[in-house]
Amino acid sequence: MVVHIAECVLGVFAFDDEGQMLAFEPFPENPAEVAGRIVSVQMGTPTNEHRAVIRRLVNDGYHAFALESEPLAACFQKELKKVRLEVRVPNRAGSIVRNKLRNTAKEIGFEQVDKFARDISFILARHKLRAEATQRDKLIIKSISMLDEIDKFSNILAGLVREWYSNHFPELDRLIPDHHAYLKLVTRIGSRDRFTPVNIKNIVELPEKDLENIADAARNSLGAQFDELDLKSLQNCAQEILDLYELREQIAEYIDGLMVQVAPNLHAVVGGSIGARLVSLAGGLEQLARLPASTIQVLGAEKALFRALKTRARPPKHGAIYQYPDVRGVPKHLRGKIARTLAGKIAIAARVDAMSGEFIGDKLVTGLKARIADIKFRE
Repeated sequence: MVVHIAECVLGVFAFDDEGQMLAFEPFPENPAEVAGRIVSVQMGTPTNEHRAVIRRLVNDGYHAFALESEPLAACFQKELKKVRLEVRVPNRAGSIVRNKLRNTAKEIGFEQVDKFARDISFILARHKLRAEATQRDKLIIKSISMLDEIDKFSNILAGLVREWYSNHFPELDRLIPDHHAYLKLVTRIGSRDRFTPVNIKNIVELPEKDLENIADAARNSLGAQFDELDLKSLQNCAQEILDLYELREQIAEYIDGLMVQVAPNLHAVVGGSIGARLVSLAGGLEQLARLPASTIQVLGAEKALFRALKTRARPPKHGAIYQYPDVRGVPKHLRGKIARTLAGKIAIAARVDAMSGEFIGDKLVTGLKARIADIKFRE
């Protein structure tokens, strides 16, 4: 006769072919411990309760068992050489404990099984969400890498377009330092003969004095004349780079949304951009959560840190968190204190995001702002 073995939130059960219970080993009454055992079974690791039931049945003379998990069956087959183990999904025990959970609970004297099962379901759901978040932080790392590559190549290409267009209107390179504004003017206006204050103002926001300076420079330019074919080719290249800038904005929005899902507390403290950069530099959310605040403070400034260690110079006070407004926008002698305070809050936020998933971002932000205000007041 084959003994059917399966587990549920109450414990491990063994039934014969007729549905008669042969053995039962209860799980602990703590829902968190039960959830841990269920996760272990899902990963193919036998519990002590499984071993106790099978050992008891073997002592009673049973030597054929049916389990619902192939990894569990393989594990027990290695431990028990003289018994026969097979996999049946579902087996008799699994059908009974799942479809008749309340009746099974009454039979073993367990009350409030619905509440117990619901508590365990909540814990398992949170575990799955954390596991999913652990995987999704890899998407953040890949997205940040893509963002960096777009920045790198768009800057190179924008520089080449500037050199190209400078043959026609060299003065514009000095008057419009911003790549994005420069490319928009080249794409939408084209020939320097059309650089009038009205046309420029319709494309980019500039003071009236700058508009007049650009128009005057266009009228008196020393550049060569471009024909329509020259301008068309140049404008097509400029438009492709503008499309890259638009793609960058889309990826930045995507990263911000990912940060809200994966690390809401970290997002609340430093925002999506800085938070994602820290996750990427650390190699993942869990890795960031394991770092001390002192290391988080200088993430992104490794070269300066190693140079300081080698030359015995002063170490850097901040790395990627320099982009945080209250670090970048304060006097230099206050940046170290504020960066240290910010790194401490980041460490707490990352650990809560990685371990519990509870949202405490508003409390962290309130405490951070109060501490920064105190540092500035004591100055």
